[in-house]
Amino acid sequence: MRVWALFFACLYLNIQGQHHTSTWNSINNGLLHNSAEAIVTDIYGVTWISTKDGVRSIHWGGNLNENDLVTTNGGMNALSFCLMALGKPGDTIAIESPCYPGILQLANGLGLKVLELPTHPTTGIEIDALKKAIPKIDLCLLIPNFNSPLGSCMPDENKKEIVKILSEHNIPLIEDDVYGDLYFGSVRPKCCKSFDKDGNVLYCSSISKTLAPGYRVGWIAPGKYKEKILKLKLLHSTSSISIVNEAVANFLKSGKYEKHLQQLRKTLQVNYQNYVQTIAESFPEGTKTSRPQGGLSLWVEFDKKIRTTELYDLAIKQNISIAPGRMFTFQDQFENCMRLCIGLPWSEDTQTKLRQVGNLARKI
Repeated sequence: MRVWALFFACLYLNIQGQHHTSTWNSINNGLLHNSAEAIVTDIYGVTWISTKDGVRSIHWGGNLNENDLVTTNGGMNALSFCLMALGKPGDTIAIESPCYPGILQLANGLGLKVLELPTHPTTGIEIDALKKAIPKIDLCLLIPNFNSPLGSCMPDENKKEIVKILSEHNIPLIEDDVYGDLYFGSVRPKCCKSFDKDGNVLYCSSISKTLAPGYRVGWIAPGKYKEKILKLKLLHSTSSISIVNEAVANFLKSGKYEKHLQQLRKTLQVNYQNYVQTIAESFPEGTKTSRPQGGLSLWVEFDKKIRTTELYDLAIKQNISIAPGRMFTFQDQFENCMRLCIGLPWSEDTQTKLRQVGNLARKI
C-alpha cells in the first residue's frame, strides 16, 4: 500500500516530469566522457569537482578553489567528518532548535552533548543566546540558509557577527548549506563562509537536495582544519567514488545545472504557495505557518491543545505520514508543531491528503 508522505520525502527528480528525464540523461552521459579538468584525485583520496566557478562559490562570495575542498559521500558524510575530526565524546555542540533529526542523532551517536539554542523562524538562531552559551560550547553547527525544519534564513549581518564571535573564541563553526541554492528571490543568500577570514568555518554542501540524493556527492571547505579532515577521510573512506563525481562534474560544467535550478526554484515557490493556501483553507483556526524564502521546509504551529504525535497516529491510519515537532528536538517542546516538505510534486491528490490532515487536526 502506498503511503503518502508529507515529510519523509525531500526532493525527487520526477518533480518536473520530462525536464528531469533530460537532467538524468545529461548526468549519465557524463559517465561516458573522461574530463581531466573535471576531477583531480591525490594520495589522501581528495576528489575535487572542478567547475569554472569553484563549486559555484562565486554566487555567494566564497571564492573557493580546488585546493580548498574535500569531497564526501553526500552532505551527512561531510557533517560526520567535521564532527569526528573536531569533537570528542563529552564535548558540547550548539545547534539551532528545532533542528534536523539527522543532525541530532549524529551528534548524540558521537557522544556529544547537544545544546539547543532558540531559533527565529525568519532570521535564524538568536545571537544573544549564542553569546551566553559561548563558555559552555566546544563546537557549533548551523544551517543558516533555509534550514530544516523552520526554513529560516539568517540576514548577512547576523552571519557576519556569528562568524566573528566564534572565531574570537576559537570555536569551530560547521556550516551546512545544502539548501542555499533553493532561494525564491532573485539573489542567492551569502553563507557564513563568505565572512570567514580565519578559516574557522567548515563549509559543507552537496547535490542531495538539489539534484540527486542517490548519487551521494558532497564536499567540505574545511579552512584551517583541512589536514584533520583529510586524515579522517583517509582512515574512513580512502577516497570518493570517482566515476560518480566525474559524471556530476561534467553536468555542472555543462551549464545545465543552472537551468535545472531555475526551474526547480520556480516549482518549489509555487508548491509553497499551494501548501500555505490549502492550510489556510482547511486547517483549524489559529494555525500558523512559517514564511520561508526558499528551501524545502514549511513549519506548522497549531493551537497548544493539538499534539502532533496524536495527529500522526490519526493520519497514519489513513496512509498519510507527517513529521511531529518532537522529532526535531531532544527537549520537551514543539508538541503542537509539525514539518511539511514542499518538495513533493503538487497534485490534486496531494492537496486532498493535506486537507485530510487539517480535518483530523480539527477533531483533536
